Amino acid sequence: MADEQQDTFYKSFSEKKLTGYGSGRRSRIEQHRLALLHRYKPAPGDMVEVGPGHGTLAEQAVAAGWRYTAIEASRILIEVLRSKGLAVIESWAPPIPVPDASVDVVYADQVLEHMNGIEQARQFTAEALRVLRPGGVLFVVVPDYLKERTFFWDVDYTHNFVTTERRVRQLFNDGGLEVQHVERAIGLATGFGRDALAAAALLVNIPGVDALSRHTGTTELVFKIRKNLFETLTFVARKPQGGR
Repeated sequence: MADEQQDTFYKSFSEKKLTGYGSGRRSRIEQHRLALLHRYKPAPGDMVEVGPGHGTLAEQAVAAGWRYTAIEASRILIEVLRSKGLAVIESWAPPIPVPDASVDVVYADQVLEHMNGIEQARQFTAEALRVLRPGGVLFVVVPDYLKERTFFWDVDYTHNFVTTERRVRQLFNDGGLEVQHVERAIGLATGFGRDALAAAALLVNIPGVDALSRHTGTTELVFKIRKNLFETLTFVARKPQGGR
Protein backbone atom coordinates (compact mmCIF):
# COMPACT_ATOMS: atom_id res chain seq x y z
CA MET A 1 0.00 0.00 0.00
CA ALA A 2 2.81 2.44 0.87
CA ASP A 3 4.47 1.76 -2.50
CA GLU A 4 1.18 2.43 -4.30
CA GLN A 5 0.78 5.72 -2.45
CA GLN A 6 4.32 6.75 -3.35
CA ASP A 7 3.80 5.83 -7.01
CA THR A 8 0.75 8.10 -7.24
CA PHE A 9 1.67 10.82 -4.72
CA TYR A 10 1.11 14.21 -6.35
CA LYS A 11 0.15 12.52 -9.63
CA SER A 12 -2.30 15.37 -10.30
CA PHE A 13 0.49 17.94 -9.82
CA SER A 14 3.02 16.09 -11.97
CA GLU A 15 0.53 15.82 -14.84
CA LYS A 16 -0.11 19.57 -15.05
CA LYS A 17 1.50 21.25 -18.04
CA LEU A 18 2.38 24.93 -17.89
CA THR A 19 1.59 27.17 -20.84
CA GLY A 20 4.38 29.22 -22.37
CA TYR A 21 3.22 32.20 -20.31
CA GLY A 22 2.96 30.08 -17.16
CA SER A 23 6.41 28.61 -17.67
CA GLY A 24 7.93 32.05 -18.18
CA ARG A 25 6.12 33.42 -15.13
CA ARG A 26 7.37 30.52 -13.00
CA SER A 27 10.93 31.04 -14.22
CA ARG A 28 10.82 34.76 -13.38
CA ILE A 29 9.46 34.03 -9.90
CA GLU A 30 12.26 31.50 -9.30
CA GLN A 31 14.86 34.04 -10.50
CA HIS A 32 13.47 36.61 -8.07
CA ARG A 33 13.53 34.18 -5.15
CA LEU A 34 17.05 33.01 -5.94
CA ALA A 35 18.20 36.65 -6.05
CA LEU A 36 16.54 37.21 -2.66
CA LEU A 37 18.33 34.16 -1.26
CA HIS A 38 21.66 35.44 -2.57
CA ARG A 39 21.25 38.65 -0.58
CA TYR A 40 21.56 36.53 2.56
CA LYS A 41 23.54 33.48 1.42
CA PRO A 42 25.30 33.73 -1.95
CA ALA A 43 26.55 30.77 -3.94
CA PRO A 44 28.59 28.62 -4.02
CA GLY A 45 27.60 26.19 -1.30
CA ASP A 46 25.48 23.14 -0.58
CA MET A 47 21.72 23.45 -1.10
CA VAL A 48 19.00 20.95 -0.28
CA GLU A 49 15.55 21.58 -1.71
CA VAL A 50 12.59 19.79 -0.14
CA GLY A 51 9.72 19.32 -2.57
CA PRO A 52 11.39 20.54 -5.79
CA GLY A 53 8.42 19.97 -8.11
CA HIS A 54 9.59 19.78 -11.72
CA GLY A 55 13.02 21.24 -10.88
CA THR A 56 12.62 24.78 -12.20
CA LEU A 57 14.41 26.31 -9.21
CA ALA A 58 16.93 23.48 -9.20
CA GLU A 59 18.19 24.20 -12.71
CA GLN A 60 18.72 27.87 -11.89
CA ALA A 61 20.42 27.03 -8.59
CA VAL A 62 22.90 24.70 -10.31
CA ALA A 63 23.61 27.35 -12.94
CA ALA A 64 24.27 29.86 -10.14
CA GLY A 65 26.92 27.58 -8.62
CA TRP A 66 25.05 25.67 -5.91
CA ARG A 67 25.85 22.03 -5.18
CA TYR A 68 22.25 20.93 -5.31
CA THR A 69 20.33 17.95 -3.91
CA ALA A 70 16.56 17.42 -4.08
CA ILE A 71 14.50 15.61 -1.45
CA GLU A 72 11.41 14.18 -3.14
CA ALA A 73 8.90 11.44 -2.30
CA SER A 74 6.98 11.22 -5.56
CA ARG A 75 8.49 8.65 -7.88
CA ILE A 76 6.81 10.38 -10.81
CA LEU A 77 8.63 13.63 -10.05
CA ILE A 78 11.88 11.84 -9.19
CA GLU A 79 12.02 10.52 -12.75
CA VAL A 80 11.50 14.05 -14.10
CA LEU A 81 14.27 15.44 -11.86
CA ARG A 82 16.78 12.70 -12.64
CA SER A 83 16.12 13.09 -16.37
CA LYS A 84 17.46 16.64 -15.91
CA GLY A 85 20.65 15.32 -14.31
CA LEU A 86 19.74 16.47 -10.80
CA ALA A 87 20.81 14.68 -7.62
CA VAL A 88 17.75 13.34 -5.82
CA ILE A 89 17.24 11.57 -2.50
CA GLU A 90 13.98 9.60 -2.47
CA SER A 91 12.39 10.39 0.88
CA TRP A 92 9.54 12.02 2.72
CA ALA A 93 10.42 15.03 4.85
CA PRO A 94 10.69 15.31 7.74
CA PRO A 95 13.19 13.89 8.41
CA ILE A 96 15.67 15.57 6.07
CA PRO A 97 18.02 12.68 5.21
CA VAL A 98 21.40 14.45 5.18
CA PRO A 99 24.12 14.66 7.88
CA ASP A 100 24.24 17.24 10.67
CA ALA A 101 25.57 20.69 9.72
CA SER A 102 26.21 19.63 6.11
CA VAL A 103 24.33 22.24 4.03
CA ASP A 104 24.24 26.00 3.64
CA VAL A 105 20.65 26.32 2.44
CA VAL A 106 17.45 24.37 2.99
CA TYR A 107 14.94 25.55 0.39
CA ALA A 108 11.25 24.66 0.73
CA ASP A 109 8.71 26.29 -1.57
CA GLN A 110 5.07 25.46 -0.72
CA VAL A 111 6.05 22.61 1.61
CA LEU A 112 5.46 23.69 5.21
CA GLU A 113 1.68 23.99 4.77
CA HIS A 114 1.61 20.28 3.84
CA MET A 115 2.78 19.21 7.29
CA ASN A 116 0.06 17.17 8.98
CA GLY A 117 0.00 19.35 12.10
CA ILE A 118 2.03 21.42 14.55
CA GLU A 119 4.23 18.52 15.67
CA GLN A 120 5.35 17.69 12.15
CA ALA A 121 5.90 21.41 11.42
CA ARG A 122 8.08 21.60 14.54
CA GLN A 123 9.96 18.47 13.44
CA PHE A 124 10.56 19.96 9.99
CA THR A 125 11.96 23.13 11.57
CA ALA A 126 14.16 21.11 13.93
CA GLU A 127 15.47 19.04 11.01
CA ALA A 128 16.32 22.19 9.05
CA LEU A 129 18.21 23.56 12.04
CA ARG A 130 20.08 20.25 12.44
CA VAL A 131 21.27 19.96 8.84
CA LEU A 132 22.24 23.64 8.38
CA ARG A 133 25.75 24.81 9.03
CA PRO A 134 26.08 27.76 11.45
CA GLY A 135 24.99 30.86 9.55
CA GLY A 136 23.05 28.73 7.06
CA VAL A 137 19.64 29.77 5.73
CA LEU A 138 16.22 28.16 5.73
CA PHE A 139 14.34 29.66 2.77
CA VAL A 140 10.61 28.93 2.99
CA VAL A 141 7.66 29.99 0.82
CA VAL A 142 4.12 29.40 2.14
CA PRO A 143 0.57 30.59 1.38
CA ASP A 144 -0.82 33.51 3.36
CA TYR A 145 -3.89 31.97 4.98
CA LEU A 146 -5.21 35.34 6.15
CA LYS A 147 -5.73 36.35 2.50
CA GLU A 148 -6.63 32.99 0.98
CA ARG A 149 -9.02 31.75 3.69
CA THR A 150 -11.19 28.98 2.20
CA PHE A 151 -9.13 28.83 -1.01
CA PHE A 152 -6.18 27.68 1.13
CA TRP A 153 -8.07 24.41 1.63
CA ASP A 154 -9.55 24.10 -1.85
CA VAL A 155 -6.38 24.69 -3.88
CA ASP A 156 -4.71 21.50 -2.60
CA TYR A 157 -6.18 18.59 -0.62
CA THR A 158 -2.83 18.06 1.15
CA HIS A 159 -2.84 21.50 2.81
CA ASN A 160 -3.05 20.84 6.57
CA PHE A 161 -0.87 23.28 8.52
CA VAL A 162 -2.23 26.83 8.53
CA THR A 163 0.49 29.33 7.60
CA THR A 164 0.38 33.02 8.50
CA GLU A 165 3.25 35.41 9.07
CA ARG A 166 2.77 35.39 12.84
CA ARG A 167 2.45 31.60 13.13
CA VAL A 168 5.54 30.88 11.01
CA ARG A 169 7.58 33.55 12.81
CA GLN A 170 6.67 31.92 16.14
CA LEU A 171 7.46 28.45 14.78
CA PHE A 172 10.93 29.46 13.56
CA ASN A 173 11.71 31.50 16.66
CA ASP A 174 10.80 28.60 18.95
CA GLY A 175 12.83 26.30 16.68
CA GLY A 176 16.03 28.30 17.21
CA LEU A 177 16.10 30.17 13.89
CA GLU A 178 16.42 33.93 13.39
CA VAL A 179 13.99 35.38 10.84
CA GLN A 180 15.95 37.82 8.69
CA HIS A 181 13.34 38.81 6.11
CA VAL A 182 9.67 38.26 5.18
CA GLU A 183 8.28 39.12 1.75
CA ARG A 184 4.61 39.17 0.79
CA ALA A 185 3.98 38.59 -2.89
CA ILE A 186 1.42 37.68 -5.52
CA GLY A 187 3.51 36.25 -8.31
CA LEU A 188 6.28 38.80 -8.75
CA ALA A 189 4.25 41.69 -7.31
CA THR A 190 5.23 43.03 -3.89
CA GLY A 191 4.40 46.24 -2.02
CA PHE A 192 1.69 48.40 -3.60
CA GLY A 193 1.43 46.12 -6.64
CA ARG A 194 0.68 43.16 -4.40
CA ASP A 195 -1.90 45.20 -2.48
CA ALA A 196 -3.65 46.16 -5.74
CA LEU A 197 -3.81 42.51 -6.87
CA ALA A 198 -5.07 41.44 -3.43
CA ALA A 199 -7.89 43.99 -3.77
CA ALA A 200 -8.70 42.65 -7.24
CA ALA A 201 -8.91 39.15 -5.79
CA LEU A 202 -11.97 40.27 -3.80
CA LEU A 203 -13.96 40.31 -7.04
CA VAL A 204 -13.65 36.54 -7.54
CA ASN A 205 -14.49 35.86 -3.90
CA ILE A 206 -17.71 37.82 -3.49
CA PRO A 207 -20.75 35.71 -2.47
CA GLY A 208 -22.44 34.09 -5.43
CA VAL A 209 -19.40 33.82 -7.73
CA ASP A 210 -19.05 30.06 -7.17
CA ALA A 211 -22.74 29.41 -7.85
CA LEU A 212 -22.64 31.62 -10.95
CA SER A 213 -19.51 29.89 -12.26
CA ARG A 214 -21.19 26.48 -11.93
CA HIS A 215 -24.19 27.66 -13.97
CA THR A 216 -22.03 29.32 -16.63
CA GLY A 217 -19.44 26.58 -16.92
CA THR A 218 -16.61 28.86 -15.78
CA THR A 219 -15.63 27.04 -12.58
CA GLU A 220 -12.16 26.18 -13.86
CA LEU A 221 -11.60 29.74 -15.10
CA VAL A 222 -12.48 31.16 -11.67
CA PHE A 223 -10.11 28.64 -10.07
CA LYS A 224 -7.26 29.69 -12.38
CA ILE A 225 -7.85 33.38 -11.63
CA ARG A 226 -7.77 32.68 -7.90
CA LYS A 227 -4.63 30.60 -8.34
CA ASN A 228 -2.86 33.40 -10.23
CA LEU A 229 -3.83 35.80 -7.43
CA PHE A 230 -2.55 33.42 -4.73
CA GLU A 231 -0.54 35.27 -2.09
CA THR A 232 2.66 33.85 -0.65
CA LEU A 233 4.93 34.67 2.27
CA THR A 234 8.66 34.13 1.78
CA PHE A 235 10.78 33.68 4.90
CA VAL A 236 14.54 33.89 5.11
CA ALA A 237 15.56 32.42 8.48
CA ARG A 238 19.15 31.96 9.63
CA LYS A 239 20.77 29.42 11.92
CA PRO A 240 22.79 31.38 14.50
CA GLN A 241 26.55 31.40 13.97
CA GLY A 242 27.03 29.83 17.37
CA GLY A 243 24.55 27.02 16.65
CA ARG A 244 25.66 23.42 16.50
